[in-house]
Amino acid sequence: MLWKTLANTHKTLLLCITIITVLSLAVGLPLSSQFGEAGSRHLFWFLCITIVSIVVGIGALLLYEEKRVRSLKEQVNKKTQDLEKAEENYRSLVESTEDFIFTVDETGYFQSLNSFTANFFGGTPSQFVGRPLSVLFSEDVALQQLRLIRVVYQFGKSVRDEFMVTTGEHQAWINANFMPLKDERERVVSVLCIARDITENKKLENQLVSTEKMASMGTLAAGVAHELNNPLGVILGFTDLLLEKFDKDSQDYQDLRTIERHSLNCKQVVENLLSFARQGEGVSEYCDIYEAIHEIVGVVKHSLDMNSIELRLDLVPGLPRVKGDARQMQQVLLNLINNAAAALKEGGILEIETSFDKSQNRVRVVVCDNGHGIKEEHMENIFDPFFTTKCEGEGTGLGLFVSHGIITKYEGTITCESSTENRRQRSKGTSFTVMLKPKEGNRS
Repeated sequence: MLWKTLANTHKTLLLCITIITVLSLAVGLPLSSQFGEAGSRHLFWFLCITIVSIVVGIGALLLYEEKRVRSLKEQVNKKTQDLEKAEENYRSLVESTEDFIFTVDETGYFQSLNSFTANFFGGTPSQFVGRPLSVLFSEDVALQQLRLIRVVYQFGKSVRDEFMVTTGEHQAWINANFMPLKDERERVVSVLCIARDITENKKLENQLVSTEKMASMGTLAAGVAHELNNPLGVILGFTDLLLEKFDKDSQDYQDLRTIERHSLNCKQVVENLLSFARQGEGVSEYCDIYEAIHEIVGVVKHSLDMNSIELRLDLVPGLPRVKGDARQMQQVLLNLINNAAAALKEGGILEIETSFDKSQNRVRVVVCDNGHGIKEEHMENIFDPFFTTKCEGEGTGLGLFVSHGIITKYEGTITCESSTENRRQRSKGTSFTVMLKPKEGNRS
């Protein structure tokens, strides 16, 4: 810019000198011929002073232009530095956040993504840029996202949805917001997605729903159980009387035995309902989980041996007493052992182990088996009332439901892991983990 100014100023100077010279000659020659030598001398000095004045003026103008150009350069450099700093801050913010952030085109191909997103799926941003959504997400989720992206392109407005994403054996729920990125003509040129992991929120929602269901079930269970108990008692009583009147080889006798068997099954359902309804009646005390396990093992050991089930115990003595009623804790253990035994109809291994988790300050009890496992689609329902994977007539669907209620009441947790096939990180079978609140400063 400075050189252009100098070039233009040089041309202006030559033009001014030429004009002044022509005017001087046009005016000065007649004067010099009229006034002689004195007129010529005065004309010479006039031209010199005029030219010097023009040169000085041009010099001052050059200095001013140079200063103005320097000032403009400094302003440009400062703006550039500010933009670079703002870009660096934005990049640092995007890279440091623990949210999924990426941009895609209309066809669902990644244009950019932050490190957190790439790291979550076990890669780097450069590995995924220019590739379709399906390289990170399952086919169903990728198609669902692509439909939302096309809606954003079509209407130019943000849309939001929730997805389940999976990487390896880790699953997470994310809440994703797809937003349009527009050019100066308000045309959508890209879609920005910002998604947040809401897995914990989902768990809390499920726990809240489960708590509400359990509260409703408690009220319903008490009423239903009491209404059914009396008629069942009458049915069983008269069945016993009739069985004494018929020969064991008769068809009538066999029919009565069928009535008795199904009535006892109904009675077991009623007892489970009553047990659930009476959860709030348990004594809030601390019990010895080591002793509780040994008592239950003494009850079931013979039955397990008869069914070719090997029982392995890995119990740590001297653990803190845990919060809970001893009778109800034994009921939970018995339910878990019975479920494991039901999964080992052809024999197998049932393990019970205890330990103390210092990081969570909880006593851990694990009951696991190497049976057939629970299908993945059933895992969300195993603690629901009346849900069972057993054959008809073999289970009431209330054991785990009641157990979950008891453990939760005493500020504990019960979780399940299961696999229906052998995998690299987990063998076939089911494992229930119960975390119990210990009594501080007290060892049994």
